[in-house]
Amino acid sequence: MTRSRLELVVAAALLSSCWMVSPESMAAPRHPLSNSHAEFCSEVQRRLVDTTLPMTNVLEKDYETFKLSKPRVAPLRTHQYVVRDERLDILQISCKTKTADHLRSAHSASTARDPALTPRACSDIHRAMVRDIWQAMGPGERASAKIRPAQVMLQTDQLSYTGSSWIKTKPEASVGADGKLRLRASALFAEWEDWRWKMMPESWRGNHYCHLVSPEEIRRHMLTGN
Repeated sequence: MTRSRLELVVAAALLSSCWMVSPESMAAPRHPLSNSHAEFCSEVQRRLVDTTLPMTNVLEKDYETFKLSKPRVAPLRTHQYVVRDERLDILQISCKTKTADHLRSAHSASTARDPALTPRACSDIHRAMVRDIWQAMGPGERASAKIRPAQVMLQTDQLSYTGSSWIKTKPEASVGADGKLRLRASALFAEWEDWRWKMMPESWRGNHYCHLVSPEEIRRHMLTGN
């Protein structure tokens, strides 16, 4: 990655820490991100890279299997794992997806977002989730909600550079004394064409992983304020 491109990525990450920043429009969604579902990570893939390629989303039943899984570029395949609490409420959704430059390399330049543009971050998915959640709320829920979208602050992704370190991290959601909800995703991002990773195994390159706060957990925070 060149210095100028790295500076763009850093600048975008800093801007994404504030909900007020207007994001670039994402691909038209096929499935909302207002709740957890079987196509959640395939929808995350579409929105991260603006692809309309057909894909398979594998739902992993245990974390050990998920840790060993790898997304596939052709045919396109993503992997999904959910973390639940003792009441079986979904707290976290983890997605393994492919980068735009890998999709373009394996398919065609029209199949994914131009990698010359600033890459989308996992925090952009949190932004999309908040908007989808808010749109899915009824008038009564919106009126009584303790936290509105403008009070949600998107923190810069916590970045890992190896899968072994990423799997040990988790996303964060907390309401501060100022009444604002802060969301932070945990990510691994390694572009296919990035010269820094050319010596790495092909199975490791071209991957974008996200640990995300579940939409159910975000919705709970927005409604209760805690």
